[in-house]
Amino acid sequence: MRIAIITPYWQEPRAVIERCIASVAGQTIACDHLLVADGAPHDWLDTAPVRHLRLDRNHGDYGNVARGIGALLAAGEGYDAIGFLDADNRIDPDHAALCLAAVGTQGAGADVDVVIARRRFELPDGTGVALADDPDLIDTNCLFLLPGAYPVIARWALVPAPLATIGDRVFHAALVSAGCRMAHTARQSVTYVSQWVAHYAASGGAVPDDARAIDLDAIALWVAALSPEERRALERRVGARIALA
Repeated sequence: MRIAIITPYWQEPRAVIERCIASVAGQTIACDHLLVADGAPHDWLDTAPVRHLRLDRNHGDYGNVARGIGALLAAGEGYDAIGFLDADNRIDPDHAALCLAAVGTQGAGADVDVVIARRRFELPDGTGVALADDPDLIDTNCLFLLPGAYPVIARWALVPAPLATIGDRVFHAALVSAGCRMAHTARQSVTYVSQWVAHYAASGGAVPDDARAIDLDAIALWVAALSPEERRALERRVGARIALA
């Protein structure tokens, strides 16, 4: 198996990126790590044990374009599986092995296109967050694509700016719309380092002024303002129906 892990990055500190790299390098099944600079490249990565791709500008889309470019490159080079890991997160040493094991649990002859890994939450200071994941949200870092899902990869780069903050939801909807068959891992293997308001609040500590929040109401208003023709064009573009309550 040739496995690629795709990491878009922008302005994360070196120590944070090094932690991410170490978690991929420590996999029990060897993985190639592709880091894609979204307009703010770290020169030191050119001599690190990774592949370093440089985009000439930042796209301001939570890494969607950079993620899509890296994954398309891996697909075009014939990798057998493609995972994703944001620069501020990390994976357990057996993450890739767990994803491959999930394929095997589907039974002989079963075709799996996507494995959904499980995640735990942690604040930037290392504090654990005892909050259950949203079962309706498949986070980017939990995706492990097999060749049957590769035709959907380009959708990452086609998510328009007003939907960028929910790009993972849009991409998952595109996978479902494409009929991709999915399996789930047996346990958590992704550590998601969160800066979201909900996770700070759940930890019982103070919520920093720069904590993140998604304004779903604003996104819903943007979608509702589209004409029927614009709505159809959007859904053709992203490969899925856009339904926001």
